[in-house]
Amino acid sequence: MQQAGISFIMRDAALGRGHSGRRNIVPGDPDASELIARVESTDPNVRMPYKAKPLSPAQIATLRSWIAQGAQWEEHWAFVPPESQAVPDAVEFVSGDPTNLTRSTINNTVNNAIDNFVQEKLVEKGLRPAKRADKSTLLRRLSFDLTGLPPSPTQIDDFRSDKSPNAFEKQVDYLLDSPAFGERWAAMWLDIARYADSQGYTRDEYRVSWPYRDWVISAFNDNLSYKDFVVKQLAGDLLPARTMEDLIATGFHRQTPNNNEGGTDDEEFRVVAMLDRVSTTWSALNGLSMNCVQCHSHPYDPIEHSEFYKFYSFLNTAQDADRYADVPHLRIARDENEREALFELQEYMQQIAHEQTTNINGLADDAAQWQQLNIVSATANEIAALNKLIVSTAKRIAEIEDKESWPYKRNQRRLKQFKDVVEKLSAENGGQHDLALVNGELFADESIPPQAIVELKTDVNTSKKVSAIRVTALPVNLYEAAHTPDWAFSIDNIKLWLTLPNQAPQLLPVQSYLTNSLEVQDEQLKRHNGVNGNLSKTENAAGFFAHRLFRPRWTVAVLPESIELPKGASISIELAFLGHRRLNDKPPQLRRLRLEVTDNEDWLVYVNSPERQKSINQYVEYANTVGKTDTYNAPVILEQSEWDKRASALFYRGNFLDKQGEHLVPDTPAILPSFPVDVPRNRLTMAEWFFHDEQPLTARVAVNRFWFQLFGRGLVDTLEDFGGAGNEPSHPELLDWLALHFQHELNWDVKALIKLMVMSYSYQQDASATEAALDTDPANMWIARGPRQRLSAEMIRDQALFAAGLLSKKMGGEPVMPPQPAGIWGRKGRLIKDWENAKDEDRYRRAIYTFIKRAYTYPSFLTFDMETRELSHPRRIPTNTPLQALVTLNDPVFHEAAQGLAARMLSKKRVSQSDEQALRLGAELVLSRPPSKYEMARLNAALEALHQEFFDTKVNADTPEDQKLSDVWTAVASILLNLDAALTR
Repeated sequence: MQQAGISFIMRDAALGRGHSGRRNIVPGDPDASELIARVESTDPNVRMPYKAKPLSPAQIATLRSWIAQGAQWEEHWAFVPPESQAVPDAVEFVSGDPTNLTRSTINNTVNNAIDNFVQEKLVEKGLRPAKRADKSTLLRRLSFDLTGLPPSPTQIDDFRSDKSPNAFEKQVDYLLDSPAFGERWAAMWLDIARYADSQGYTRDEYRVSWPYRDWVISAFNDNLSYKDFVVKQLAGDLLPARTMEDLIATGFHRQTPNNNEGGTDDEEFRVVAMLDRVSTTWSALNGLSMNCVQCHSHPYDPIEHSEFYKFYSFLNTAQDADRYADVPHLRIARDENEREALFELQEYMQQIAHEQTTNINGLADDAAQWQQLNIVSATANEIAALNKLIVSTAKRIAEIEDKESWPYKRNQRRLKQFKDVVEKLSAENGGQHDLALVNGELFADESIPPQAIVELKTDVNTSKKVSAIRVTALPVNLYEAAHTPDWAFSIDNIKLWLTLPNQAPQLLPVQSYLTNSLEVQDEQLKRHNGVNGNLSKTENAAGFFAHRLFRPRWTVAVLPESIELPKGASISIELAFLGHRRLNDKPPQLRRLRLEVTDNEDWLVYVNSPERQKSINQYVEYANTVGKTDTYNAPVILEQSEWDKRASALFYRGNFLDKQGEHLVPDTPAILPSFPVDVPRNRLTMAEWFFHDEQPLTARVAVNRFWFQLFGRGLVDTLEDFGGAGNEPSHPELLDWLALHFQHELNWDVKALIKLMVMSYSYQQDASATEAALDTDPANMWIARGPRQRLSAEMIRDQALFAAGLLSKKMGGEPVMPPQPAGIWGRKGRLIKDWENAKDEDRYRRAIYTFIKRAYTYPSFLTFDMETRELSHPRRIPTNTPLQALVTLNDPVFHEAAQGLAARMLSKKRVSQSDEQALRLGAELVLSRPPSKYEMARLNAALEALHQEFFDTKVNADTPEDQKLSDVWTAVASILLNLDAALTR
């Protein structure tokens, strides 16, 4: 579609010029159009299509005619907003001949507008609707579709005996209100969200993702509008008066893998996560393959390469950055009664930190107040730093009682390493290095050792008053670092020395340290003593750091009172690089540093204000309470503060190391409705943009996804691609009607939409198909019969446990580990070492609660087509393999389910004294209907054969009679669970 500078995807490009210099298409003039010259050429090196069969004369004539008529351009259907559709009149099929029909307003095959559209298409295709499915079949289909579970025997009996005209609707309402509804539909969304209970990549460590899973379940059960459902997941942290649930919802985009393997570059894998979030957002909400635009403009859709990164800018300002600790977290109290209070404390802490950072940045805004202190010399002393570490490590060793413990041995090893390096340096150069200076700034290369005491000396050329000293770490290139940050730095401590003319240096006391970064603010507030002037405590807050440096980061040392510096005085600053913070696997590096002073006494007023002291005390109090609470740490999305925000630039050919051009303004693709000009450009307004009335895709993609779940095939078969490479809708008018109805009349009400679909006659049709129907419409594209689908992986497992009477109704909470074959986990975890089969009730929880480890997904789920969770999957592609039979015959879960079902049948046998009734009970529990005569005959024959095998042979001579009987009926139960009718709905 795009080659040699020519593209026919976008009209402007098609009317432009290629390598020949001639215009590709000249509207109204075919002879002046290079396109016509190329397709008519007889030279194989010139003719288009290149190295392919030439176009036929008729095809060329069509192109000529189109250009002569003005080369009118139509947008791809999906980029045109849905149009209001008149509901067709009902069609009355009079006889077996589908062409023999009449129009009427009353029809027993029309329940709602869906049927009018479907049957209009049936008439067009020469087809007719099937009869209504029998009650048992219909209830089984409905129950699985709405709750993921089969109907209970009581529910089946009630429905069979209910002769009222709204009997089916009563069942629909009952199932929509069931707590199992959210569990069933959450499974669909968790595929899209790439949900997992582990972080991914090589280490694949445990991650507390389950609060997000529980939020999704609750959202479906509470019938949260689809708009709110999406907006909260994309930008719940930016909502005014956000709640704990709003923050948990942002776990949607924290499901991206986090790589904490040693030696990896955090920024590289942060970028990988952001790229995935862009692609997942578009695939999930608009069914567009935006990942195609990551390296170049879209090969099939009119979306430019730059537009990918403009949208990327919306997401690129999240705080998470592939760090080892997988932060930021929301701390959720294990005690449910403490959760809301703990959340409020964390919100108060956020407010205090943000307020302090805002005030500090406001004080520093006036650039004129700062005067640079020229650094005249800079040295790094490695031995001095190592000697400090030797002392602190030896003290730590002395405090460890267990001399065989890993911490003791690790510290012993570190102590020896420090001493060995000191000995080596002493014999060489004394461990001192001179550092480079440029324009009075430290401008070092990468030769600064990981541990060093750096001493900076300045001079004072003119007398000046000083109330505060600012130490600023700067990126080497300020513009480029905004999108491609410099490496981490970490200063553990700062000391200031004042040398007056003809006097010895004296330690300069510091009243308070103030940072411009929200990232540092938490540590600084916790360590600060406030305004009591206790230097030993104040210096605990002296250090500052950055995991990656993309903006200048500074700390201001505010003095107890202003001092006068006479000409000839000097200030020396000692920076301690001791490596106490683990920011990355690679040692931190400081490349550039500037020193400045100010005489602005507002700094003194601020640090001594009662309001600041109160804020610090509150922050420390809240932090202590939060720290002492037993919590789950759930990953969430939080926005960077305005002083720490990353910029974005275009990745040349998708290479994050090769960014080009200006910093990008967040925006949406031009082919879609314009982004509002009167709102801030952030994740919240971006999420809301997807739900603007003129947005052509959001409602279409949503109704198509729900339709797919119920009918087994989307109105657009390619759920993941509504673009030029995807399929066109089979029922375009119905798709548009549903989209607009969902958006406007239903106001994004998910349960109402699902009810509309299942109440249609189209859904309620019998799934049987004649040979003629299969020949005409093998995939049931035109919906001339009801849907017949294989159960999902979760449904197959849950049904087996349900039939066995084992399935737990317990909802929510930490993931569980039901039985699985031994030896699945090839790499053991750090927090969760290995799979440990659950006991008691947790052994039989619904499949949605099963622990999902990305590297080793639960094997029966994989066999039955669950996708691995590294990436988002809009749909599962059903397969039919021998492995599936091996799972349902041999997997530990299914064997236990067969035993449970056997026990229920044996109980019935003992009460009724009838094998027939026992077999009938087992069949009804599994099939949701009475077995046919043929099925009963086969079951009886199987029972007889198994009975003979277990009782009339010498193989099981030593087995107790009761065990033999149990084994016989377990084998019968296994047969039932493996019937084709048991695995479909």
